[in-house]
Amino acid sequence: MNRALCSALILLFLAGCAKENMPIPTHKISGRVLYDNKPAAGVAVYLGPIAAPRVPDIPSNPHGITDKQGFFTISTYGVEDGAPIGKYQVMMVWMDQDSKLESSPDKFFGWFDAVNSKIMVQIKEGENELPEIKVPVLNGPPPPVNGIEGRN
Repeated sequence: MNRALCSALILLFLAGCAKENMPIPTHKISGRVLYDNKPAAGVAVYLGPIAAPRVPDIPSNPHGITDKQGFFTISTYGVEDGAPIGKYQVMMVWMDQDSKLESSPDKFFGWFDAVNSKIMVQIKEGENELPEIKVPVLNGPPPPVNGIEGRN
């Protein structure tokens, strides 16, 4: 086999390998969380894939943290890069930073965990601004649930 043909075949092989290892494209996502109509700072927002790429195809579930005004942007591979196209369940945890307990309780009492959150979003190509998430005052946990609908 001549050297030029061999080099061309190697380059084609390497190009094919590189394409397989490229990350799944992401699209910008932003939103805001309000609690009792006030900005909720420090809320961890996670997007759980329903019909979207999952780990190990992406390094972690898309996520973000709200700022002092309750705004967040989502990250998957890097800072504020967004998430792949698909349908997601929005999950949120708001840890009480002032708590003196060893394990800080969730100020949302579990209302927005994987079992209880009813917030679903569809991420499309381009920039995605999610509707404001308005959480009323919560005084306790949701009623017990036996499993996750559609998963158990």
